[in-house]
Amino acid sequence: MISQNPGVALAEDILRSEWVFVLLIFPILIYLFVSLKEKYSLIRIIKIVFNNKFAHTAYRNITPGIQIFQLMLGILSLISIATFILFAEMHFDIIFYNLKPRILWLFNLLLISLAVGFKYILNLAVGSLSRTGDTFREYSFNISRNYKLIGIVLMILNFFISYLVSVPDKYIIFFLFRIIRLVYIFLIRRLLLFYLILYLCALEIFPALIFIKYLSGQEH
Repeated sequence: MISQNPGVALAEDILRSEWVFVLLIFPILIYLFVSLKEKYSLIRIIKIVFNNKFAHTAYRNITPGIQIFQLMLGILSLISIATFILFAEMHFDIIFYNLKPRILWLFNLLLISLAVGFKYILNLAVGSLSRTGDTFREYSFNISRNYKLIGIVLMILNFFISYLVSVPDKYIIFFLFRIIRLVYIFLIRRLLLFYLILYLCALEIFPALIFIKYLSGQEH
């Protein structure tokens, strides 16, 4: 009689699962939409974060009320930061109450949203009590730009983490060197990040994914 062992079930490849792909692609779609409508350049965000005079001028020129595009960029940042924290938790094997990865990501998102919301409300309260509301509103404006810049950077970084984790280090270094040079050229020429993302998706990331798929096929 010949018997076969059932074998060991393969672990889920969370980094390349469909729900993680949605978390990666959704912020990119948000930024592409906002960039098309508002011409929201990355160089402008960087200036606001690192140049106090430019940030003050930008704050004075904003229209009153809630802008849908600013809200969308805020959602982009929250998703990207929560996803990056999930990748870090997976890398360092950090588990909270045995939560599954999807629930853990939702927990990260909730925690970050509460922290950002509390910070914003605290600034408004302190500004109201000290009768310096406009100063603290400008401070909140600068903080929100910091979050947006971090979110946009992590939006791109998360994609690399998810799809380049199995590529040999020498290829990753070569690929990142090309990307850094490309981003530098775009910033110097003041081109929109919208076109950079389109270029990366069409001519850099898509061929890289095909290459990774080929390598994966060679291993099995």
